Amino acid sequence: MTKNRWRSSLAAVAAAALVAVAAPAVGAETEGSLQDDFDVLAEHWTPVAGTWEASEGAARVVTPGSSRGSILALTGHALESVSTTTVDFRTEGGGDAAWAGVTVHRDALDDDYTESGYTVLLRNNGELAVIEAAGGGGVTYLDRVATSARPGADWVTLTIELDGPWLAVTIGEDAEPVLTVSDDTFDQGGFSLAAHRDLRMAVDTVKIEGVVEREEPLPADCIVWSGEPGDSGERGAVLNSDTRIAAVSARIDAGAEPQASGYERLMDDVTAGMLREPAPPKHYFVPFFYNDPDAHRAARDGLQNDANTAYQLALAYRLTGDAGYGQRAAEFIDAWTSGVECVRTGEDSALAFSYHFPAFVYAAELLNGSPVWSEDGERAFAGFLEQTAIPVAGSILHRTNNWGSWALELTTVAASYLDDEAAISAAAVRATELLEHQIDANGHLPEEVNRNNGVGDYGIWYTHFSLQPLFLVAETLSSYGIDLFSYVNANGVGLQDAADAAAGWVADPETFEYFTGDISDLANVRTVDYLREAGVIAHSMSYFELAQNHYPSDALAGVLAEEGAMTSIHSIPHLSLTHGGLANPEDEGSGDPGTEEPGTEEPGTEEPGTDEPGTDEPGTDEPDVPGADSGADDDTSGSSGDLAATGGHDYTPWFTVGLIVIGLGVTSLVGWRRRTHLG
Repeated sequence: MTKNRWRSSLAAVAAAALVAVAAPAVGAETEGSLQDDFDVLAEHWTPVAGTWEASEGAARVVTPGSSRGSILALTGHALESVSTTTVDFRTEGGGDAAWAGVTVHRDALDDDYTESGYTVLLRNNGELAVIEAAGGGGVTYLDRVATSARPGADWVTLTIELDGPWLAVTIGEDAEPVLTVSDDTFDQGGFSLAAHRDLRMAVDTVKIEGVVEREEPLPADCIVWSGEPGDSGERGAVLNSDTRIAAVSARIDAGAEPQASGYERLMDDVTAGMLREPAPPKHYFVPFFYNDPDAHRAARDGLQNDANTAYQLALAYRLTGDAGYGQRAAEFIDAWTSGVECVRTGEDSALAFSYHFPAFVYAAELLNGSPVWSEDGERAFAGFLEQTAIPVAGSILHRTNNWGSWALELTTVAASYLDDEAAISAAAVRATELLEHQIDANGHLPEEVNRNNGVGDYGIWYTHFSLQPLFLVAETLSSYGIDLFSYVNANGVGLQDAADAAAGWVADPETFEYFTGDISDLANVRTVDYLREAGVIAHSMSYFELAQNHYPSDALAGVLAEEGAMTSIHSIPHLSLTHGGLANPEDEGSGDPGTEEPGTEEPGTEEPGTDEPGTDEPGTDEPDVPGADSGADDDTSGSSGDLAATGGHDYTPWFTVGLIVIGLGVTSLVGWRRRTHLG
């Protein structure tokens, strides 16, 4: 009875198809139907995973995607409850169990076969199956059957007929379905072509009868900014006060290190940055690194490049006074607030967003109140921080390993920029919880030192990767009278002990007891390996500049002297330029590595990990927050809100230094280079 009902309703669809006057043209759509012969990859197809192209009359996987495989989604359309889809395809590569097929009734455009819908798959060995997305990376098999079809050897035609909750699959010219299943969990109508893992799929033709236009729903893990701007008003101190910028400028003019060489490196980056265009995605999503490093980096690097470029340009603007740099920095910020529809939190998305977006906040601090950034642009950014950036970080703030550290940095700098006293206090509490949990009695980070898979070859790198955001959090909170640098946890240790241990390992990797192999196999000890191999130097431990300012030691001084001006791809480029030797910017030149007495204590690329942290959580009692004040220190912060009130930045210290230099008749090489950039 059920079978007759199925066939009768499908007969109506088939009859409608038979009386059609002519077949649709290539990529053509008529009311209720769509046909594509893939002479070109039409706009209604979106490569969601893997790289696809139209060549030789077929849509083809050029580069397979991540563990989700390769996905080509039909965009802006949905299958009706009664519909017929025919797909001609073949496969290349993969093992006997590798498969290709179609997903029907998926929900969001970016969803894969584990997230929504039903996938009809045909393996290279001929097994035909229908699976249902079960979430959490899992699926449920509704039915499967062995067939003689071999997509790796020849073209195969699959016909998928939908009738309400029923789905039937026919192969080739067979008169009867090979499989018939019933399920009503999904009915959203989305349609995608899919190939498993490293399999390459080629699709000759897709024909659909029973298709309508639709607005694509957003993925369930999307965090969306409403477009409502933030409140106008004074912004808080974040990292680079006006006093610090003036001190950095003076040290550049004096040829002091690491500012002199750090400035040259900054301007090299700025030259490249001025030639770049912002590239915000409509939907920000970063897949798990360990499943597909290349796909992870490709998705992540857009934010990395744009945020770092914005900060570099903003810093150059403040150091040179060239408005062109500042205007370009503002364009990068505005492009992200206006161009990003949603930021997803799944897989590595929230982590990557948390360790790259802070650079935008550091840039905003330098631009706010200046004539190069409009008030509308600044308020839009503030609204994006409130409604998108902070919630994205909040989705992983409960994590107790490096994920939690990076989430805390974004949370802290955003709260500080918005001058949100309650949020700043909450960030300080969370910081002490992480210091309690992360640092053991030896000053080591147990959740990081054994990476990866207990081998420890990434242990130093992951130690850096959790300490860098914690040091930046401490630096930001210090402007509000909150002293995390002096905080000692229940084990009797704090950031100083962790930095001493890390500096000792960097100075002598043989002392890293968590790895027993060849020390040349230790990853990212000083710089990020895969970038160094490509000729790009990005340091793993630029936070050592902050550590040396607060806890001077021979080990730190030695590493800093060996490395020179350091920069980073994560969160804060050019930290040596802004903070090297500048523990107290009011006292220009204080804290040079090696000029103070070292501490008395003995010092002790694979990408960011996706391993789940340990299950032990910090105690429920809130730790005491050291030295919490209600606001930033007026003598060191000089917030950008003050600048807005005065109509712009105060460049008087720069001109004073210049007059002194001219009066003495001194022309340094660094000074000459700065003038060439200005003009």
